[in-house]
Amino acid sequence: MMPNNTNLSRYYSYLIKLPIFQGLTEDQLKPLFENMQVKQFHKGEMVSFDSEEHSKLYINFDGLFKLTKIDERGDEIVLRIVDKKGVVSPMHFSQYYDVAADFVKNTTLFYFSEQAVAKMMADNHQFSLNIVQFLADGVQALMLSAEVLQLKTAKEKVGWYLVHAKINNTFKLPYSKSLIAGYLGMKPESFSRALGELKKDGVILENKKIRLNNGDELCGYCDPVTGSSCAFFKTSECVHS
Repeated sequence: MMPNNTNLSRYYSYLIKLPIFQGLTEDQLKPLFENMQVKQFHKGEMVSFDSEEHSKLYINFDGLFKLTKIDERGDEIVLRIVDKKGVVSPMHFSQYYDVAADFVKNTTLFYFSEQAVAKMMADNHQFSLNIVQFLADGVQALMLSAEVLQLKTAKEKVGWYLVHAKINNTFKLPYSKSLIAGYLGMKPESFSRALGELKKDGVILENKKIRLNNGDELCGYCDPVTGSSCAFFKTSECVHS
């Protein structure tokens, strides 16, 4: 559905803070926002994405879902967990395999047509730069995820994931263990065993909250890309210094 003027004003204050709209004014964004549509999905709903029919830019206004595909063995692969403010572009879809959105919570999505985005890019240089940066960040994230999934042990995967909670100072798992396990390409029981191994090293998980005995137990699982967001990156206290 198309948002009414009241909702559009409320949505604007939310959207303007996103990196892909950085440096743009309300007047500059008006033509794009006038083409915005809003759709709501229910928890447990699953929607298949066709690369041609769904070649749109999606923004998660509120909710949580995972992008998944089924491999040749029939196992689910979690390509990405999309939380609030998450952006999904056509780069996540392919004509060579089916991708589905599995909604973990009730979710409201904004979406913009490929034509509207292309016109906005043609008319506004700053928006083009923002989109290029978004795509570059997305490719880097996909490459890093592929490296984690292929080269790290179960314990290293879980340690790497927990590092983000430490860097963000939340010290808390943002999602359920089963959802994180799926994202890391693991079975829930393998995730639990890895947590047991980390506990021996002083990394303790209690009710989704992470507690460290010394404070630096997770630093060995960090990497330069992830660590670039850490206040101690390449300081005397950093394993990469």
